Amino acid sequence: MKKTLRKLLVFILIIGVLFVTACSSGEKTNSDNNKGDAGNSDAVTIRMAVFENDPNGMMEKARQKFNKEHDNIKIEFTQMSNDASQMHDQTVTQLSAGSENLDIVNMDVVWTAEFAESGWLLPLDDRFTEELQANYIGRQVDSVKYDDKTWAVPWFNDLHPLWYRTDLLEKYNLEVPETYEDAVKVAQKISKEEGIQGFTMHWGRSEQLIVSFTEFLHANGGDFFDENGKVIINSPEAVEALQFMVDMIEKYEVVSTSAIGHSTPEDSRIPFTQGQSLFNPNWGYVYSINQADDSAVKDKTWVASNFKFEGGKKANSVGGWNFAISSSSKHPDEAWEVIKWFTSAENQKEMLVGGGYAGTQLSLYEDAEVIKANPYLEEYTKAFEDASVRPSHPQYSKMSDIAQSYIHQALSGDLSPKEALDQLAKELEDIE
Repeated sequence: MKKTLRKLLVFILIIGVLFVTACSSGEKTNSDNNKGDAGNSDAVTIRMAVFENDPNGMMEKARQKFNKEHDNIKIEFTQMSNDASQMHDQTVTQLSAGSENLDIVNMDVVWTAEFAESGWLLPLDDRFTEELQANYIGRQVDSVKYDDKTWAVPWFNDLHPLWYRTDLLEKYNLEVPETYEDAVKVAQKISKEEGIQGFTMHWGRSEQLIVSFTEFLHANGGDFFDENGKVIINSPEAVEALQFMVDMIEKYEVVSTSAIGHSTPEDSRIPFTQGQSLFNPNWGYVYSINQADDSAVKDKTWVASNFKFEGGKKANSVGGWNFAISSSSKHPDEAWEVIKWFTSAENQKEMLVGGGYAGTQLSLYEDAEVIKANPYLEEYTKAFEDASVRPSHPQYSKMSDIAQSYIHQALSGDLSPKEALDQLAKELEDIE
Protein backbone atom coordinates (compact mmCIF):
# COMPACT_ATOMS: atom_id res chain seq x y z
CA MET A 1 0.00 0.00 0.00
CA LYS A 2 2.85 2.42 0.88
CA LYS A 3 4.64 1.69 -2.41
CA THR A 4 1.43 2.28 -4.37
CA LEU A 5 0.83 5.56 -2.55
CA ARG A 6 4.43 6.63 -3.14
CA LYS A 7 4.14 5.96 -6.88
CA LEU A 8 0.90 7.92 -7.01
CA LEU A 9 2.50 10.89 -5.25
CA VAL A 10 5.48 10.82 -7.67
CA PHE A 11 3.08 10.75 -10.63
CA ILE A 12 1.14 13.71 -9.27
CA LEU A 13 4.39 15.62 -8.67
CA ILE A 14 5.55 15.09 -12.24
CA ILE A 15 2.20 16.25 -13.64
CA GLY A 16 2.41 19.32 -11.41
CA VAL A 17 5.92 20.15 -12.60
CA LEU A 18 4.83 19.90 -16.23
CA PHE A 19 1.87 22.17 -15.56
CA VAL A 20 3.99 24.77 -13.76
CA THR A 21 6.59 24.63 -16.53
CA ALA A 22 3.97 25.25 -19.18
CA CYS A 23 2.43 28.16 -17.27
CA SER A 24 5.51 29.76 -15.71
CA SER A 25 5.76 33.47 -16.36
CA GLY A 26 9.55 33.19 -16.14
CA GLU A 27 9.65 30.93 -19.19
CA LYS A 28 7.55 32.28 -22.02
CA THR A 29 7.54 31.56 -25.70
CA ASN A 30 7.34 34.40 -28.16
CA SER A 31 3.96 33.21 -29.41
CA ASP A 32 2.74 36.75 -30.12
CA ASN A 33 5.84 37.56 -32.16
CA ASN A 34 5.64 34.23 -33.93
CA LYS A 35 2.18 35.00 -35.31
CA GLY A 36 3.76 37.30 -37.84
CA ASP A 37 6.27 34.71 -39.08
CA ALA A 38 5.81 33.57 -42.63
CA GLY A 39 6.23 29.91 -43.50
CA ASN A 40 4.68 26.54 -44.03
CA SER A 41 2.04 25.63 -41.43
CA ASP A 42 3.40 22.07 -41.57
CA ALA A 43 6.86 23.22 -40.48
CA VAL A 44 8.44 21.56 -37.45
CA THR A 45 8.49 23.94 -34.48
CA ILE A 46 11.76 24.05 -32.56
CA ARG A 47 11.63 25.66 -29.13
CA MET A 48 14.87 27.33 -28.22
CA ALA A 49 15.85 28.73 -24.81
CA VAL A 50 17.18 32.31 -24.83
CA PHE A 51 17.77 35.11 -22.34
CA GLU A 52 15.14 37.76 -21.73
CA ASN A 53 17.93 40.27 -22.32
CA ASP A 54 18.59 40.67 -26.06
CA PRO A 55 21.10 43.47 -26.82
CA ASN A 56 19.82 45.54 -29.74
CA GLY A 57 17.26 42.82 -30.49
CA MET A 58 19.79 40.84 -32.53
CA MET A 59 18.63 37.39 -31.36
CA GLU A 60 15.06 38.16 -32.36
CA LYS A 61 16.21 39.50 -35.73
CA ALA A 62 18.13 36.27 -36.29
CA ARG A 63 15.07 34.19 -35.38
CA GLN A 64 12.90 36.04 -37.85
CA LYS A 65 15.55 35.72 -40.57
CA PHE A 66 15.83 31.96 -40.00
CA ASN A 67 12.07 31.50 -40.16
CA LYS A 68 11.86 33.42 -43.45
CA GLU A 69 14.68 31.36 -44.97
CA HIS A 70 13.30 27.96 -43.91
CA ASP A 71 9.99 26.43 -44.90
CA ASN A 72 10.42 23.19 -42.99
CA ILE A 73 11.49 24.55 -39.57
CA LYS A 74 10.05 27.30 -37.41
CA ILE A 75 11.83 28.62 -34.30
CA GLU A 76 9.99 29.74 -31.20
CA PHE A 77 11.99 31.32 -28.40
CA THR A 78 11.44 30.26 -24.80
CA GLN A 79 12.60 33.25 -22.79
CA MET A 80 14.49 32.49 -19.60
CA SER A 81 15.50 34.65 -16.64
CA ASN A 82 18.60 36.83 -16.90
CA ASP A 83 19.49 35.53 -13.44
CA ALA A 84 21.70 32.50 -14.21
CA SER A 85 20.65 30.72 -11.01
CA GLN A 86 16.96 31.13 -11.83
CA MET A 87 17.59 30.14 -15.43
CA HIS A 88 19.36 27.00 -14.25
CA ASP A 89 16.38 26.02 -12.11
CA GLN A 90 13.91 26.77 -14.91
CA THR A 91 15.92 24.62 -17.31
CA VAL A 92 16.34 21.75 -14.84
CA THR A 93 12.58 21.77 -14.17
CA GLN A 94 11.85 21.21 -17.85
CA LEU A 95 14.64 18.73 -18.54
CA SER A 96 14.09 16.58 -15.45
CA ALA A 97 10.38 16.34 -16.27
CA GLY A 98 11.14 15.19 -19.82
CA SER A 99 9.29 18.19 -21.20
CA GLU A 100 8.98 18.46 -24.98
CA ASN A 101 8.69 22.24 -24.69
CA LEU A 102 12.46 22.71 -24.91
CA ASP A 103 14.34 21.32 -27.90
CA ILE A 104 17.43 23.49 -27.67
CA VAL A 105 19.01 24.10 -24.27
CA ASN A 106 20.88 27.36 -23.63
CA MET A 107 23.59 26.16 -21.28
CA ASP A 108 26.08 28.04 -19.10
CA VAL A 109 29.67 26.77 -19.33
CA VAL A 110 29.49 25.47 -15.75
CA TRP A 111 26.44 23.25 -16.38
CA THR A 112 27.95 20.80 -18.87
CA ALA A 113 28.98 18.10 -16.41
CA GLU A 114 25.72 18.23 -14.46
CA PHE A 115 23.43 18.12 -17.50
CA ALA A 116 25.44 15.40 -19.26
CA GLU A 117 25.68 13.29 -16.11
CA SER A 118 21.90 13.55 -15.66
CA GLY A 119 21.18 12.27 -19.17
CA TRP A 120 19.37 15.44 -20.22
CA LEU A 121 21.39 16.07 -23.39
CA LEU A 122 22.10 14.26 -26.63
CA PRO A 123 25.82 13.80 -27.41
CA LEU A 124 26.84 15.72 -30.51
CA ASP A 125 30.10 13.98 -31.46
CA ASP A 126 28.73 12.81 -34.82
CA ARG A 127 27.39 16.29 -35.62
CA PHE A 128 29.82 18.75 -34.05
CA THR A 129 32.89 17.05 -35.49
CA GLU A 130 36.53 17.88 -34.80
CA GLU A 131 36.66 19.55 -38.21
CA LEU A 132 33.87 21.94 -37.19
CA GLN A 133 35.30 22.42 -33.71
CA ALA A 134 38.53 23.75 -35.22
CA ASN A 135 36.63 26.87 -36.31
CA TYR A 136 35.70 27.80 -32.72
CA ILE A 137 37.61 29.28 -29.79
CA GLY A 138 39.43 26.38 -28.15
CA ARG A 139 38.61 27.04 -24.50
CA GLN A 140 34.92 27.43 -25.37
CA VAL A 141 35.00 24.05 -27.13
CA ASP A 142 36.63 22.57 -24.03
CA SER A 143 33.69 23.79 -21.95
CA VAL A 144 31.21 21.62 -23.89
CA LYS A 145 33.12 18.37 -23.33
CA TYR A 146 32.60 15.93 -20.50
CA ASP A 147 33.36 12.23 -20.05
CA ASP A 148 35.10 12.10 -23.45
CA LYS A 149 31.99 13.31 -25.29
CA THR A 150 30.85 16.58 -26.84
CA TRP A 151 27.51 17.87 -25.57
CA ALA A 152 26.95 21.30 -27.10
CA VAL A 153 28.13 23.95 -29.55
CA PRO A 154 29.59 27.23 -28.22
CA TRP A 155 27.61 30.28 -29.37
CA PHE A 156 28.42 33.07 -26.91
CA ASN A 157 32.00 33.96 -25.96
CA ASP A 158 31.93 35.81 -22.67
CA LEU A 159 34.25 37.30 -20.07
CA HIS A 160 33.64 39.36 -16.92
CA PRO A 161 36.24 42.15 -17.01
CA LEU A 162 36.23 45.72 -15.68
CA TRP A 163 34.31 48.51 -17.43
CA TYR A 164 35.36 52.00 -16.39
CA ARG A 165 34.76 55.69 -17.09
CA THR A 166 37.58 56.96 -19.28
CA ASP A 167 36.39 60.55 -19.08
CA LEU A 168 36.53 60.68 -15.29
CA LEU A 169 39.97 59.10 -15.02
CA GLU A 170 41.25 61.57 -17.60
CA LYS A 171 39.58 64.49 -15.79
CA TYR A 172 41.53 63.69 -12.64
CA ASN A 173 44.67 62.68 -14.53
CA LEU A 174 44.54 59.11 -13.22
CA GLU A 175 45.42 55.77 -14.80
CA VAL A 176 43.42 52.56 -14.40
CA PRO A 177 44.62 51.18 -11.03
CA GLU A 178 46.45 47.87 -10.92
CA THR A 179 45.36 46.76 -7.45
CA TYR A 180 42.12 46.67 -5.50
CA GLU A 181 43.77 48.69 -2.77
CA ASP A 182 44.54 51.53 -5.20
CA ALA A 183 41.18 51.17 -6.96
CA VAL A 184 39.41 51.87 -3.68
CA LYS A 185 41.40 55.09 -3.23
CA VAL A 186 40.60 56.23 -6.76
CA ALA A 187 36.92 55.35 -6.32
CA GLN A 188 36.73 57.26 -3.03
CA LYS A 189 38.28 60.38 -4.56
CA ILE A 190 36.15 60.49 -7.71
CA SER A 191 32.90 59.45 -6.04
CA LYS A 192 33.34 62.28 -3.53
CA GLU A 193 34.11 64.86 -6.22
CA GLU A 194 31.44 63.73 -8.69
CA GLY A 195 28.71 62.57 -6.33
CA ILE A 196 28.56 59.11 -7.89
CA GLN A 197 29.17 55.54 -6.72
CA GLY A 198 32.64 54.03 -6.84
CA PHE A 199 31.58 50.56 -8.01
CA THR A 200 28.30 49.04 -9.12
CA MET A 201 28.29 45.31 -8.30
CA HIS A 202 25.92 42.37 -8.69
CA TRP A 203 26.40 40.82 -5.27
CA GLY A 204 22.90 39.52 -4.69
CA ARG A 205 22.41 35.85 -3.89
CA SER A 206 22.78 34.43 -7.39
CA GLU A 207 25.37 32.92 -9.70
CA GLN A 208 26.67 36.43 -10.37
CA LEU A 209 27.92 36.54 -6.78
CA ILE A 210 30.08 33.46 -7.42
CA VAL A 211 31.39 35.09 -10.60
CA SER A 212 32.51 38.15 -8.62
CA PHE A 213 33.76 36.26 -5.57
CA THR A 214 35.86 33.96 -7.75
CA GLU A 215 37.65 37.00 -9.14
CA PHE A 216 38.48 38.38 -5.69
CA LEU A 217 39.44 34.88 -4.53
CA HIS A 218 41.83 34.19 -7.42
CA ALA A 219 43.22 37.73 -7.34
CA ASN A 220 44.44 37.01 -3.80
CA GLY A 221 45.85 33.56 -4.56
CA GLY A 222 42.93 31.60 -3.12
CA ASP A 223 40.72 28.90 -4.62
CA PHE A 224 37.84 26.55 -3.83
CA PHE A 225 39.96 23.37 -4.16
CA ASP A 226 43.65 22.58 -4.46
CA GLU A 227 45.14 20.51 -7.29
CA ASN A 228 44.26 17.29 -5.43
CA GLY A 229 40.61 18.27 -4.95
CA LYS A 230 41.00 19.19 -1.27
CA VAL A 231 38.68 21.95 -0.06
CA ILE A 232 40.69 25.13 0.68
CA ILE A 233 37.93 27.73 0.48
CA ASN A 234 38.57 28.78 4.10
CA SER A 235 42.28 29.48 3.60
CA PRO A 236 43.68 32.79 4.90
CA GLU A 237 43.84 34.08 1.32
CA ALA A 238 40.16 33.32 0.77
CA VAL A 239 39.12 34.92 4.06
CA GLU A 240 41.14 38.06 3.20
CA ALA A 241 39.46 38.29 -0.21
CA LEU A 242 35.96 38.04 1.24
CA GLN A 243 36.84 40.47 4.02
CA PHE A 244 37.91 43.01 1.40
CA MET A 245 34.55 42.66 -0.36
CA VAL A 246 32.81 43.34 2.95
CA ASP A 247 35.10 46.31 3.59
CA MET A 248 34.24 47.81 0.19
CA ILE A 249 30.69 48.18 1.54
CA GLU A 250 31.20 48.86 5.23
CA LYS A 251 34.66 50.42 5.61
CA TYR A 252 35.56 52.08 2.33
CA GLU A 253 31.98 52.82 1.23
CA VAL A 254 32.75 52.41 -2.46
CA VAL A 255 30.05 49.77 -2.99
CA SER A 256 26.45 50.58 -2.08
CA THR A 257 24.54 48.24 0.23
CA SER A 258 22.04 47.94 -2.64
CA ALA A 259 24.62 45.72 -4.39
CA ILE A 260 23.72 42.79 -2.13
CA GLY A 261 20.26 42.86 -3.71
CA HIS A 262 21.53 42.94 -7.30
CA SER A 263 21.19 39.43 -8.71
CA THR A 264 21.57 40.02 -12.46
CA PRO A 265 24.21 41.75 -14.60
CA GLU A 266 21.59 44.32 -15.61
CA ASP A 267 21.10 45.37 -11.99
CA SER A 268 24.64 46.72 -11.89
CA ARG A 269 24.94 47.67 -15.57
CA ILE A 270 21.97 50.06 -15.66
CA PRO A 271 23.28 52.60 -13.12
CA PHE A 272 26.70 52.47 -14.80
CA THR A 273 25.19 53.23 -18.21
CA GLN A 274 23.20 56.02 -16.57
CA GLY A 275 26.46 57.63 -15.46
CA GLN A 276 26.08 56.84 -11.78
CA SER A 277 29.37 55.01 -11.12
CA LEU A 278 33.06 54.87 -11.97
CA PHE A 279 33.68 51.10 -12.18
CA ASN A 280 31.46 48.19 -13.21
CA PRO A 281 32.87 44.64 -13.41
CA ASN A 282 30.49 43.03 -15.89
CA TRP A 283 30.09 40.89 -19.00
CA GLY A 284 31.05 41.79 -22.57
CA TYR A 285 27.59 42.86 -23.71
CA VAL A 286 27.98 46.11 -21.73
CA TYR A 287 29.96 47.86 -24.48
CA SER A 288 27.26 47.95 -27.14
CA ILE A 289 24.63 49.17 -24.67
CA ASN A 290 26.94 51.90 -23.37
CA GLN A 291 27.41 53.04 -26.96
CA ALA A 292 23.69 53.38 -27.67
CA ASP A 293 22.41 56.87 -28.52
CA ASP A 294 20.39 57.05 -25.30
CA SER A 295 23.36 56.12 -23.10
CA ALA A 296 24.66 58.75 -20.68
CA VAL A 297 28.19 57.36 -21.10
CA LYS A 298 28.45 56.97 -24.86
CA ASP A 299 32.12 57.17 -25.89
CA LYS A 300 33.07 57.49 -22.21
CA THR A 301 33.74 53.86 -21.19
CA TRP A 302 36.39 51.26 -21.89
CA VAL A 303 37.45 47.82 -20.74
CA ALA A 304 40.40 46.36 -18.83
CA SER A 305 41.21 43.37 -16.66
CA ASN A 306 39.89 43.45 -13.13
CA PHE A 307 42.29 44.45 -10.38
CA LYS A 308 44.61 42.25 -8.35
CA PHE A 309 45.69 42.29 -4.73
CA GLU A 310 49.25 43.13 -3.74
CA GLY A 311 51.27 40.03 -4.61
CA GLY A 312 48.36 38.46 -6.49
CA LYS A 313 47.23 38.33 -10.11
CA LYS A 314 44.39 39.83 -12.11
CA ALA A 315 41.32 37.67 -12.60
CA ASN A 316 38.38 37.91 -15.01
CA SER A 317 35.74 35.20 -14.68
CA VAL A 318 35.16 33.20 -17.85
CA GLY A 319 31.59 32.82 -18.98
CA GLY A 320 30.00 31.72 -22.19
CA TRP A 321 26.85 29.92 -23.26
CA ASN A 322 26.37 26.87 -25.41
CA PHE A 323 23.50 25.36 -27.38
CA ALA A 324 22.67 21.71 -26.71
CA ILE A 325 19.87 19.38 -27.79
CA SER A 326 17.52 18.07 -25.14
CA SER A 327 17.35 14.28 -24.97
CA SER A 328 13.54 14.70 -24.80
CA SER A 329 13.34 16.55 -28.12
CA LYS A 330 11.17 14.87 -30.76
CA HIS A 331 13.07 16.69 -33.50
CA PRO A 332 16.83 16.42 -32.90
CA ASP A 333 17.72 16.69 -36.61
CA GLU A 334 15.81 19.95 -36.99
CA ALA A 335 17.22 21.21 -33.68
CA TRP A 336 20.71 20.57 -35.01
CA GLU A 337 19.96 22.58 -38.17
CA VAL A 338 18.92 25.51 -35.98
CA ILE A 339 22.06 25.29 -33.82
CA LYS A 340 24.30 24.98 -36.87
CA TRP A 341 22.71 28.08 -38.42
CA PHE A 342 22.78 30.19 -35.24
CA THR A 343 26.43 29.38 -34.51
CA SER A 344 27.61 29.81 -38.11
CA ALA A 345 30.28 32.40 -38.83
CA GLU A 346 27.86 34.32 -41.06
CA ASN A 347 25.15 34.69 -38.39
CA GLN A 348 27.60 35.34 -35.56
CA LYS A 349 29.20 38.13 -37.58
CA GLU A 350 25.85 39.72 -38.41
CA MET A 351 24.85 39.64 -34.74
CA LEU A 352 28.14 41.09 -33.48
CA VAL A 353 28.25 43.87 -36.08
CA GLY A 354 24.69 44.72 -35.06
CA GLY A 355 25.69 45.08 -31.40
CA GLY A 356 24.59 41.65 -30.21
CA TYR A 357 26.41 38.95 -28.27
CA ALA A 358 30.04 38.13 -29.07
CA GLY A 359 30.26 34.87 -30.99
CA THR A 360 32.61 31.94 -30.72
CA GLN A 361 33.91 31.58 -34.28
CA LEU A 362 37.64 32.34 -34.50
CA SER A 363 37.21 34.23 -37.77
CA LEU A 364 35.21 36.96 -36.02
CA TYR A 365 38.22 38.24 -34.14
CA GLU A 366 40.22 38.82 -37.33
CA ASP A 367 37.37 40.38 -39.31
CA ALA A 368 37.94 44.07 -40.06
CA GLU A 369 34.21 44.86 -40.21
CA VAL A 370 33.62 43.22 -36.84
CA ILE A 371 36.55 45.05 -35.21
CA LYS A 372 35.43 48.39 -36.67
CA ALA A 373 31.94 47.93 -35.19
CA ASN A 374 33.35 46.62 -31.90
CA PRO A 375 36.71 48.33 -31.28
CA TYR A 376 36.74 47.09 -27.68
CA LEU A 377 37.31 43.51 -28.87
CA GLU A 378 41.08 43.89 -29.09
CA GLU A 379 41.36 44.92 -25.44
CA TYR A 380 38.63 42.46 -24.49
CA THR A 381 40.61 39.62 -26.08
CA LYS A 382 43.73 40.65 -24.15
CA ALA A 383 41.72 40.39 -20.93
CA PHE A 384 41.31 36.67 -21.61
CA GLU A 385 44.98 36.33 -20.67
CA ASP A 386 43.79 36.88 -17.09
CA ALA A 387 40.96 34.36 -17.38
CA SER A 388 39.57 32.96 -14.12
CA VAL A 389 37.53 29.75 -14.19
CA ARG A 390 34.88 28.72 -11.69
CA PRO A 391 35.26 25.13 -10.41
CA SER A 392 34.11 22.31 -12.69
CA HIS A 393 32.04 19.65 -10.93
CA PRO A 394 29.02 17.40 -11.74
CA GLN A 395 27.29 19.02 -8.76
CA TYR A 396 28.47 22.53 -9.50
CA SER A 397 25.00 24.05 -9.15
CA LYS A 398 24.60 22.59 -5.67
CA MET A 399 28.05 23.86 -4.71
CA SER A 400 27.26 27.29 -6.10
CA ASP A 401 23.96 27.51 -4.26
CA ILE A 402 25.63 26.68 -0.94
CA ALA A 403 28.48 29.11 -1.59
CA GLN A 404 26.06 31.89 -2.54
CA SER A 405 24.31 31.52 0.81
CA TYR A 406 27.42 31.81 2.97
CA ILE A 407 29.14 34.53 0.94
CA HIS A 408 25.95 36.57 0.91
CA GLN A 409 25.59 36.19 4.68
CA ALA A 410 29.08 37.61 5.07
CA LEU A 411 28.32 40.58 2.81
CA SER A 412 25.06 41.17 4.70
CA GLY A 413 26.88 41.16 8.05
CA ASP A 414 25.14 38.04 9.38
CA LEU A 415 28.41 36.09 9.55
CA SER A 416 32.05 37.12 9.62
CA PRO A 417 34.02 36.16 6.48
CA LYS A 418 35.90 33.47 8.45
CA GLU A 419 32.70 32.01 9.92
CA ALA A 420 31.07 31.99 6.50
CA LEU A 421 33.96 30.26 4.73
CA ASP A 422 34.58 27.77 7.55
CA GLN A 423 30.94 26.67 7.32
CA LEU A 424 31.11 26.63 3.53
CA ALA A 425 34.21 24.43 3.64
CA LYS A 426 32.44 21.87 5.85
CA GLU A 427 29.50 21.63 3.45
CA LEU A 428 31.71 21.37 0.35
CA GLU A 429 33.63 18.51 1.97
CA ASP A 430 30.35 16.58 2.26
CA ILE A 431 29.51 16.88 -1.45
CA GLU A 432 30.49 13.73 -3.29
